[in-house]
Amino acid sequence: MTPAEAVAQYVSQQPEAARYCVAYSGGMDSHVLLLLMAQQRDLGRVSSLRAVHVDHGLQAASVGWGEHARTICRELNIPLELRQADFDSDASARDDGPEADARKARYAAFSQILQQDEHLLLAQHAEDQAETFLLQALRGSGPDGLASIPRKRRFARGYMGRPLLVCSQESLQDVARQHSLHWIEDPSNLDHRFDRNYLRHQVMPLLKARWPAATETLSRAAMRSAAASQSLLAMAHQDLASLKIPGTTELSINAIRELPRERAFTALRLFIRQRGLRMPRLQDLLQVMSDLVEARPDSGGIVNVRDYVIRRHRDRLYILPPLTKTAPFRYEWNAPFEPLTIRETGLTLTLDLCREQGIAIPSSGTICVKSRAGGELIKLGEPAYHKAVKKVLQESSVPPWIRETIPLLYIDDRLAAIWNMAVAVDCRDSPASTAPGDDAEASADQADDAEASSQWRESETSELS
Repeated sequence: MTPAEAVAQYVSQQPEAARYCVAYSGGMDSHVLLLLMAQQRDLGRVSSLRAVHVDHGLQAASVGWGEHARTICRELNIPLELRQADFDSDASARDDGPEADARKARYAAFSQILQQDEHLLLAQHAEDQAETFLLQALRGSGPDGLASIPRKRRFARGYMGRPLLVCSQESLQDVARQHSLHWIEDPSNLDHRFDRNYLRHQVMPLLKARWPAATETLSRAAMRSAAASQSLLAMAHQDLASLKIPGTTELSINAIRELPRERAFTALRLFIRQRGLRMPRLQDLLQVMSDLVEARPDSGGIVNVRDYVIRRHRDRLYILPPLTKTAPFRYEWNAPFEPLTIRETGLTLTLDLCREQGIAIPSSGTICVKSRAGGELIKLGEPAYHKAVKKVLQESSVPPWIRETIPLLYIDDRLAAIWNMAVAVDCRDSPASTAPGDDAEASADQADDAEASSQWRESETSELS
């Protein structure tokens, strides 16, 4: 299939009202794509066409590339938007390297400008597909990674399409020569320190010398991997539905344990992808299985996966951002009790939420809102007894890493409530009501907490004296 045929086929497969934006770098490949899309527009097959050029600021000559893009787009009568990528070269040295980070910065710029249901077109071709397949294979990727570059996928508010993916680079060069195109040569494309460049200039020529059809063969392997990936994905959606705990963002440990290991891995990868996070490595998933899923029921392990952590609490598996210890906090919440935001946790307290919890709010004065310090007791049950806050939290379903963020409300120097968990009997709107589960466990708790209650009375007597 010629490049012109490939572009025409892509356009014919989209809705009539489709809008297009070509990612134009100024290089030969994107110049050919821009020209062929302009031809589709002139034939009346495309009603909305524009281009975007992203400057990473990595080359001294990159400002001139923007001017070149302006000139070419003016000649083709195509509106152009210039964008400066937010690229941190120092950060790239610490993360995945400049190639990956430049791509992230470029895609971030694309996502900002893409309009609703617009197609962002990139100029990757068959050689790019073959190189990506080999790079993924060298990283030990499974079917998802070996599927390499998709022809079309959802992206931001629209779509990302690659009409030339089935075309050889030689066929693009033929179009460029035929139309006497002028393009920019990025000197970084010759830097063999970058994996793709090394593969392109050192490895692929050797492969093609031995196997002339290497590009087509590797591209075909990528297509078959994509088909296998789609089949696995359909199964993963079914498995993940059985793993999710309704009404939460957590997964059931017992349900994960019942799945064959490879299916569990695929479902976990899908769950992580749906959260917009980077894919875990195989060793990460193996550690999740050994340290979390197959661990003792009371295990509280944690697996660090670069940008996030995976944790277990009881029968639940959590995926969380890297946790930092919440700083102790203390706030004076004064009447008339306007909404109070606890900066350390982001939680906002309001009168309505207090009333929903049955907390009797005074008409005047101050409520002290603060974090735990240790040793607190709250008056619960019917008849009333004093229970350690630590025990209330331990008996709850709240994970340990969240407990320190739960605020305690003090009214007249008495602990009135553990936010969203328990309200002291003498601080309730309806004194006759009890917190869930209080009556059922009151007798056992009274016996267990007799010593704590005695200590509380001693501390009150000491303070009064």
